Amino acid sequence: MKYFLVLLLSAFAISASAKENISIVYAWTAADGPANYSRSLVESANKIQDKYTFIFDTKPGAGGSVAANYIKNNPNSAVLASASAFFIRPNFFPNESHDLNGFKELYLQCTAPMAITAMKYKTWADVPKDKPLTIGVSGLGTTTHLFATQIQRQYPLLTVVPFKSTSESLLSVASGNTDLHVAFLGEVETWGADNPKYGKLTVLGISGLEKVRGFPTLASQGFGKTVGDIKVPFHLTVAANMPDEKAAEIRKILLKAGEAASVKETYRPDACLPGTLDDSNLIPWYRAQVEQWKRLSTGVKLQ
Repeated sequence: MKYFLVLLLSAFAISASAKENISIVYAWTAADGPANYSRSLVESANKIQDKYTFIFDTKPGAGGSVAANYIKNNPNSAVLASASAFFIRPNFFPNESHDLNGFKELYLQCTAPMAITAMKYKTWADVPKDKPLTIGVSGLGTTTHLFATQIQRQYPLLTVVPFKSTSESLLSVASGNTDLHVAFLGEVETWGADNPKYGKLTVLGISGLEKVRGFPTLASQGFGKTVGDIKVPFHLTVAANMPDEKAAEIRKILLKAGEAASVKETYRPDACLPGTLDDSNLIPWYRAQVEQWKRLSTGVKLQ
C-alpha cells in the first residue's frame, strides 16, 4: 500500500511539473538565415520561464500557406513565424492559401530590406534586356515574387523561377542555373567574398528608400515607387481562436525573450530593424499590413 501511494504521489508530481509544448513554426526551410530569428527566440524563451516548452519547427510550402494552415488547425499549441508573404499570398491565390481573418498578430520581430543579387553581373548595365533571363524567388505569391515582378517591368524577358526558400534560390544562382536572385542581406554577407567554387555574389540594388551598408536602392536606379515601399516585416501570429489570455501570456514571454542579445544578433546579418509594437497597436498594425500588401499586389500579374 505504501509503495502504491509513493507511485501515485510521484505521478501527481510529474503531472504538475509537465510543461505545455508550443511550436513556433517557420514558414520556410530551416537553412534560411531568418529561420535563426525564431530558433534563437525559442532558446531564449525556454531559459526565462518553466510553464511552456517552446519548440522550433518548419513547414515550408505554398508560399507560407502550409505553415499558416497548420497553425489554424492547431490553435492552442502553435505560433506562426512568417513575413510579409503571409499577407501577400492570399491576394494571388485566394483558394489555395489561408484566410487572413483566421489569425491575430502576436509579435513584430523586425523589418528588413530585400536585395536583387547576381553572380554573372556586376551592375544593371551588364544585365541584357534583349535576352531571356531568370530570377529565383522563395515561392509563388510571396514578397520575393512580388519584388521580382517589379524587375520584370524593366526586363520583360525575365522569367520567375519559384523555390521553397531564398536559400534554395541562392544555390541556384550560385551554380549558374538562374541569373538573378531575390535575397536577404545575410546571404550577401555569407557570399560577399569570392567563393572558391562559385565566385562572388553581387548586390544590384535593394528595396526601400535608403542605402544600407552602401548598397544602392532600386528606386534610385529607376525601378519605380513600389520597390521603395517593399520592406519585409518578420512577425509572429496565432490562430484567431487561441484564447486571448493565452495569446497575451505567450506574447509577454516572447517579448521578454526577444530582448536577449543573442536574439537581436540574429537580426544583424539581414539589417533587420527590431520592431516596436505595443499591445494597443497589434490589431491596427495587422489591418494596415493587410491593406498595404493588397494595394501593392493590385494590378500585378504573376506569370
